Amino acid sequence: LHKRGHKQAVGKAPLRETMAAAFLRQCGYDGREPVVDPMCGSGTIPIEAAEIAAGLAPGRTREFAFQSFASFDAETWEDMRAVSGASVPGGSPRFFGSDRDAGAIRMSVANAERAGVAALCSFACHGAGEVTPPEGPPGLVLVNPPYGGRIGNKKLLYPLYATLGQTMKERFRGWRVGLVTSEPALARATGLPWKPQGPPIAHGGMKVWLWQTDKLR
Repeated sequence: LHKRGHKQAVGKAPLRETMAAAFLRQCGYDGREPVVDPMCGSGTIPIEAAEIAAGLAPGRTREFAFQSFASFDAETWEDMRAVSGASVPGGSPRFFGSDRDAGAIRMSVANAERAGVAALCSFACHGAGEVTPPEGPPGLVLVNPPYGGRIGNKKLLYPLYATLGQTMKERFRGWRVGLVTSEPALARATGLPWKPQGPPIAHGGMKVWLWQTDKLR
């Protein structure tokens, strides 16, 4: 189910779409608030948030093995797809991703276009310390930074997390923050006021945690 069909371009250690959707839901996201990902990679989190907001079915652009069954009813399947279909609303982008890797941004833009939510998303190439909140009401920052398990040197990541935390505290007051990492010490290095640590989640052969804050003050 994590194979959405439109995510053809991926970087290192990508986040599965189902996990991104679950993390958004766990953070209380309901499709009506802006979402910012300051380390977006190939754009999974902003794209999932945009699809949820637009009411787009996650499996709409892919084929499934059961469609080859002799008992498969193509007409009923198309009727189901039509019922679950939705149109992308107009207006300014509400889902924002940034990354210091220009190649990752190109992948994010291409994936959003294939998903049909490019009008709702905006991607920019810069470091996490340069991210600023969009105009309008506050919302959710959800980020899946490197944590030294599959990519990155863990010892070198502490300054990155500290910079992210300082940026959140200085510029994102009124926003909630969600952060995915396998290293509790890295989460604490942000200096953010995390809620109690939740249960571990299996991810790519390791355990990760979703760390959350209330609205930052």
